[in-house]
Amino acid sequence: MSALSKRNYSYDYDNQQDLEPKIKKRVIKKKKKNKITIGAIKNWLIVIAIFGLGIMIIYNYATITEKKMAITDLEDEIVALNDEIDGYNIYLESLNNTNMIESMAKSYLGMNYPTRKQTVFLNVTYDENSELANNDDESEVSLLQRAFRLFQ
Repeated sequence: MSALSKRNYSYDYDNQQDLEPKIKKRVIKKKKKNKITIGAIKNWLIVIAIFGLGIMIIYNYATITEKKMAITDLEDEIVALNDEIDGYNIYLESLNNTNMIESMAKSYLGMNYPTRKQTVFLNVTYDENSELANNDDESEVSLLQRAFRLFQ
């Protein structure tokens, strides 16, 4: 084909409808301002709600952390007090030791074992019917009662 050859084009305008522009009816649209305002308010409320929830979560975590720290402090105090109690129990056991009591009696109080002359043996008989022999005897006065009588 050459560029000089003429092509046959046929333009068929019979099938076309009117080519005149049609007048469109104007449709009055609702105001978009209300839709935008409601959408914006809704979006802001969602943002504020999410922000409030975030603040509440952070506050609760802070409260939980504070309570955990208080519990940890109390547990440390309990451990320290238990150690102190153990120390006192060890000291008390050393005081209850008979050898320790004997050495303290000899060194601080100057006590010695009684001699044969200082030892007194009592003959005590119990009846099955009576619980104790006359303990209410006024002739036997205890050492503390004598001491109190001296100060009166």
